[in-house]
Amino acid sequence: MKRLLLLLALAGTYFQSQGQATSCAQTLRLARSTYEQGRLHELESILGPCLSSGFTTEEQVEAYKLLTLTYIYLEEPKKADETMRKVLETDHFFQINPEIDPAEFVALYKTFRTEPLYSLGLKFGPSLVMPVVVTNYYTAVDAAGSGEYSPGIGIQAGAMFEMKIYKKFSIAPELMFASRQFSKENSLFASDSLNEVGGKTEAVYKQTWIDLNAIVQYEISRNKNGSFITYAGLGPSASLSIRQDLQLNTTGLSGSAVSGVDVDVKDSFEQFYYSVTALAGLKYRIGGLYVHAELRYQYGLSNVVNADSRTNLEVTLDYAAQHNDVRLNTITGALGVSLPIFKPAKLKIK
Repeated sequence: MKRLLLLLALAGTYFQSQGQATSCAQTLRLARSTYEQGRLHELESILGPCLSSGFTTEEQVEAYKLLTLTYIYLEEPKKADETMRKVLETDHFFQINPEIDPAEFVALYKTFRTEPLYSLGLKFGPSLVMPVVVTNYYTAVDAAGSGEYSPGIGIQAGAMFEMKIYKKFSIAPELMFASRQFSKENSLFASDSLNEVGGKTEAVYKQTWIDLNAIVQYEISRNKNGSFITYAGLGPSASLSIRQDLQLNTTGLSGSAVSGVDVDVKDSFEQFYYSVTALAGLKYRIGGLYVHAELRYQYGLSNVVNADSRTNLEVTLDYAAQHNDVRLNTITGALGVSLPIFKPAKLKIK
């Protein structure tokens, strides 16, 4: 019996809501007709009940638009401003159509801030890390200049903030977690008692940094309704060293080898290193979010190795290895998502 009563109550609520939705749709049709007939003073009382509850988002936008037009023609600017603000709060991406909308409505729309106040977002993507040797250092005398670096794969992920500052220019700082990895192979050319030569050291650098990117973005293009935007960005970057590990394997003569757990070499690296980040991207709006796709290039400006503490005794004595002066260049393909935050308001007229 209780289940039956519950089902009846739910059914009653459903049919009541359906009836209200149908009633409000009819109310909107009545409001259109009343507006077209010029009976403007009646619109507020007609639309009021359904504006409180009953309209869909699209219907609510149309209702506020009708009221805005009504107040414009009744010469009630404060009420027109209020209902225009409600149009923009209900649909943050509302667009005017100058070919259809009355000139007075278009003019009023242009007196409001319709762009996002700012945007918050997340970005993530794989990186190709490319080391560039500035100065070569070595342990074995005959090993000079024999080191060869190979690019490695890393990951960047973090948060971004975007705010327009002037026309098509925005500031878009980012705080990114970055893992970077690359490898080095160095010949030893060390002789043994039989006067044989050979041997090599293989090193894999595993790094973790926190990047602060001070990006300035320029909007290249956007489509008519602002759902598809292309942009480019450029700015300085500073990276904070979090972790620096080195995986080593040294192979000597007669097949002898030395290997072990990763060595902590953080003291051999600078706490900060500096670079410049350039990017090109696009974003596409899906619902209330923008989905981003970017190609980024980070050009290293400074040496990542600390010259005053370059030598790590375990690395040098156990593996016959040494750190070169190195800059890091990185290419990243990133995907992201951002949420624009709106606060429609009347612009101050200068």
